[in-house]
Parts: sequence; C-alpha cells; structure tokens
Amino acid sequence: MNLAEGYESLIKVDSKGWVWAILTFGNRSIKRLERHPTSKESFEPVSGTSVIALAPPGAPDSVELFLLDRAVVLNEGVWHEVMSLSDVSTLKITENNDVTDEYRDLGYSLITALVYK
Repeated sequence: MNLAEGYESLIKVDSKGWVWAILTFGNRSIKRLERHPTSKESFEPVSGTSVIALAPPGAPDSVELFLLDRAVVLNEGVWHEVMSLSDVSTLKITENNDVTDEYRDLGYSLITALVYK
C-alpha cells in the first residue's frame, strides 16, 4: 500500500451525477485544507479512527478538529481534510461528478496523536 499522499483509493465508482470511493488514509498530519465550491461531500467511517479538520467557507484559518465517528455531509465550500488516528483508517467518500477543488496551505502542520492513560 502506497500512502505517500496520505491516502490511497481502494475503490472508485462513477455514476450519473455522483462519484463514491473507498479511501484508506495513513496521514497523521496535514499542512493544507481543501474545499469543493460546487459539491457537497460525505465522509463515512468504515474502519480505523479518523479526525476531520473543518473551517467555514469564509474563515479558512478557523480550523477545528472533530472525531469522525459517524457519517457527515459537508456543504459546498467548507474547508476540510481528514487525518488518521489509527495506523490506517478507511472512509467512504461521496461527491458529485462536477466537483472542483481549491486548496489552502495552513502555514503550519496539524499533527494527530493518541494519548493512552
């Protein structure tokens, strides 16, 4: 498995109007966010443990992290990125076929870690 980009596509299905994919994430840090001005996007956990970094469309520097423990749907334009807390985690992602991507460098790295007590 090559997770050099932080994720690997295991399955990708194009259908009329929507694309869904099963992706495996191995990244434990992020340096940028992305958004899709023309598409909602869903994230559904399949295995492992992930967090999702989110920021509002008009405030990409207002990043908050949330445990991705249930399916979520992001509105168009929401800044986001996923990080794995596990060695790897697997998510089902759905977005429309006309999706466009925009990226924003954070200027720093967000790093995930599990602390055991």
